[in-house]
Amino acid sequence: MSDNQKANLGVVIQFFQLATLIVGVAGLFLTVGRKDARLEQNTLEIAELKDIASELAKASVESTMTDREQDRRLDDLKGRLARLEDSR
Repeated sequence: MSDNQKANLGVVIQFFQLATLIVGVAGLFLTVGRKDARLEQNTLEIAELKDIASELAKASVESTMTDREQDRRLDDLKGRLARLEDSR
C-alpha cells in the first residue's frame, strides 16, 4: 500500500469516526429531548389530575350537604305528616 493510499484510508476512517460521533451526539440530544417532552407531558397530566381531585372533593362535599338537606326536608315532612295523623 502506498503512502497516498494510507493517507486516503486514514481520511476515510476519520470521516467515519466523525460521522459516528455526530450520530451519537444527535442520538443523545434526541433522547434528552424526548425525556424533557415526556416530563412536561407528565407535569400537565399531574396538574389535570390535581384539578380533577379538587373538583371531585367539592362534588363530594356538595353531595353530602345536599343529602343532609334532603334528610332535613324529609324529617320536616315526616313531622308534618305525624301532626296531621295525630290531629285526626
